[in-house]
Amino acid sequence: MAGWGMASRRRQGTIARAALALGLVSTLTGAPGPAAAADSLATPITAELQQALWPVEVGVEIVEVSHEPVELLPVRSVTVPDGNQVTFSQAIWTPRGRRDFAIDVVARQHPRAQVEIEWDLLVQDAPYETVSVGDYLLHRLRFGPRPGVGAQQVRVSRADIVTTRGEPHVETVDIDGSTYEIRIFGLSVRG
Repeated sequence: MAGWGMASRRRQGTIARAALALGLVSTLTGAPGPAAAADSLATPITAELQQALWPVEVGVEIVEVSHEPVELLPVRSVTVPDGNQVTFSQAIWTPRGRRDFAIDVVARQHPRAQVEIEWDLLVQDAPYETVSVGDYLLHRLRFGPRPGVGAQQVRVSRADIVTTRGEPHVETVDIDGSTYEIRIFGLSVRG
């Protein structure tokens, strides 16, 4: 009988230690609930700080260089987190109607202070609608409204991925005898 009492106390001590360990583990991890992505070891430690890491300054400039250079879209730039998309757009009036430029840019950091620029350019024209000679003369004399424009037509659609090191990437576009330079740049602003 004395042996049974000793074994029973050992078993109770083991069970008590196991219960204590299990209680400690459940206290540290909290109550069980639905699993979240943040509970995974595959989630990077800096996932919550992703927007604050590796900022890139992205900019675009559009210059008409047909005769004498004319800046249509002055340099516009914005600082964004690495890998975020930015869209720049500008509409101009031409003798034939309205011309819309839209440029999507995504910049990513690369080693040796290089920046990868993924860009997508879309140029669309919306021609003037047909008007009478009288309405046209009134418009030209600034007594009448500007003629309306019709449906948009795609004139240029280009995309590419390039790597730069501080200098802008220049894309030349010719439309109806006008030459435009699209200057796209990405600059690392790492501290």
